[in-house]
Amino acid sequence: KHSNPLQDHKELYEQSNMVFQGSFIVSGVVRAVVVSTGNATEYGKLAQLVGTTQLDSPVQKKIDHLITRIVIAIMAIALLAFILQLLRGYDVSEALRFVLALAVSAVPEGLPIAISVILVLGMRRLAEKKALVRSMAAIENIGLVTLIATDKTGTLTKNKLRVQDVWELHQDGDLQDVAAVMRRATLVSASNKSYDPLDDAFAEFAAQYSRQSEQLQQVNQLPFDQKVAMSGAVYRSSNGYELFIKGAPERIMHASNLSSQQQQRIEQQLHHLTGQGLRVIAIATQHAKTAGTKFEEVLQKPLTFIGLVAVADELRAEAPAAIRAARAAGVNVAMITGDHAETAYAIGKKIGLLEHREEVFDTRNLKTLNADQEAAVLQSKVFARVTPEDKYKLLQLFKTKHITAMTGDGVNDVPALSKSHIGIAMGDGTQVAKEAGDIVLLDNNFATIIDALRTGRVIFANIRKMLFYLLATSTGIVATMVASLLIGLPLPIVAIQVLWINLVTDTALVIPIGLEPSEDDVMKQPPRKPNQPILDTYMIVRVVLVGITMALITLAIYKYFLLHYSEGYAQTVAFMMLVAMQWANAFNARSDIRSAFSRLKVINTKFAVGLCISIALQMLAIFGPLATALHVEPVALAHLVWPSLLAGAVVVMVAELHKAWCKLRVHNS
Repeated sequence: KHSNPLQDHKELYEQSNMVFQGSFIVSGVVRAVVVSTGNATEYGKLAQLVGTTQLDSPVQKKIDHLITRIVIAIMAIALLAFILQLLRGYDVSEALRFVLALAVSAVPEGLPIAISVILVLGMRRLAEKKALVRSMAAIENIGLVTLIATDKTGTLTKNKLRVQDVWELHQDGDLQDVAAVMRRATLVSASNKSYDPLDDAFAEFAAQYSRQSEQLQQVNQLPFDQKVAMSGAVYRSSNGYELFIKGAPERIMHASNLSSQQQQRIEQQLHHLTGQGLRVIAIATQHAKTAGTKFEEVLQKPLTFIGLVAVADELRAEAPAAIRAARAAGVNVAMITGDHAETAYAIGKKIGLLEHREEVFDTRNLKTLNADQEAAVLQSKVFARVTPEDKYKLLQLFKTKHITAMTGDGVNDVPALSKSHIGIAMGDGTQVAKEAGDIVLLDNNFATIIDALRTGRVIFANIRKMLFYLLATSTGIVATMVASLLIGLPLPIVAIQVLWINLVTDTALVIPIGLEPSEDDVMKQPPRKPNQPILDTYMIVRVVLVGITMALITLAIYKYFLLHYSEGYAQTVAFMMLVAMQWANAFNARSDIRSAFSRLKVINTKFAVGLCISIALQMLAIFGPLATALHVEPVALAHLVWPSLLAGAVVVMVAELHKAWCKLRVHNS
């Protein structure tokens, strides 16, 4: 920072004579004039962008929409069933009792609890992978993300500068001499600690080539001077003073005594290094008789040009693979950085994010875009020269086409974090950024976002499986009851049995289905469209097919036993069959597309335990002390086993045929 006036309007990052709220002074002394307070400060403007509006969860919207339709349908069916029972001569209180039991069974009232349980367990799994989920809605939504907008520094890189290359003007091959210049050009505090990442990088590199020699004593420091773009230190030697300087290559070249040939060589090497996206620093020395305290004094004599040092924020080794995984999953990745466009392009190409310079967008042009040009911006993969306001505008633009996850670590990222569908804060970021984020990456690693994406997709897929299971079984019971009333049959099961089926099968099996292990292609499927319903046409058709199959089989076998045995005997057989078909349908629900038989190879211990619990409870109902309360009559074991096995097998085969048909349709399309 400096106190010189600036001409014309400057972008925020160009206002080098301003200090902003939240800044830290790590070296030097400053006297400042307060020009804004409260909401008029840049900090205050960011706070106004945050606001208090809460975004509704896309998954929750889909579930709410589906449940609303289900409730309306159940109300209509319940009214129809009530009228039919009255027409059949049932007592009003008995008819009302049955309709209420039917409605309770049909509405998936256990779904919110089941979803909450699997979300909490998913949050625990992600915490083990260094992703702290602060909102349960975030883990639902991360599986729907179609675009990840990520910072470069600290996420795709390690946020640690390292020396990548060293070039000497007088190439004698002795890096020890160059390393000595680099070490002495760093600025350290009285405790021998540096506060500048560049100084840390120089010191780390120099330590690799250190050698025992006469130690010079530092007598003065030359803090970074904006006018000359240099910094350095002064050491006392046996015959005077030695100055060790680092700074902008162009400035040090201009201040050095160089021949035209040497200048040409330096410029060629400078162009070569900057073309690789590297930050290039020049180093030089000077012998002096006095210890200069200001660069105005130092630069009265020419410098001795030593060489160029190329540094870069080290890329995370896992970043390219994580980006490839995101792309394979159909998720776009956009890198957002304050770097120059050329530097951003070089880094984007190195991590495999882009191929052409046209895919880099300089956000200084964002203010002049029209609606048609905004669509073209969405095709860019790297965004350079981004300010906090630009980041917020980009987010608003992304959200018109995508469900967006946005990363950030500083106060200036808070508006974008709070307004994105998924705000992902860095673990070493500011506390306010963590508070604004939905997920906190404890390891600041982009690969952890992909782990969260995978977990979110698995959870979303399992929510669909739970819905299919609940709706198919509810449809089977409702269709059985309504059809029996329409065709004049006595009710196959009584109200207490309806509630028991709902208790035994839903409670024991829904959560285990929600904890089903991931399928192999979960990260090879494109993300679902933001406006796509949670259950697509294929799944709704399968729900109807399975439900109607349950109803037809139950009514057919119930009619058969009704002709040969008492009504109570036939009801007991129908009661057992409906439960057995729900067990069979639980196997169907383990995969949307894959065969239930292939999923037998995938171990889900929780599913096995839930099934055993459900079977044990049903045996208590049929053969135990609960039989009287549930209106169960003694029935021959063969009449329970064979109809149940037949009914379960038919339910599985109907779902298998539909899955095969779906695969064929997808393959042909």
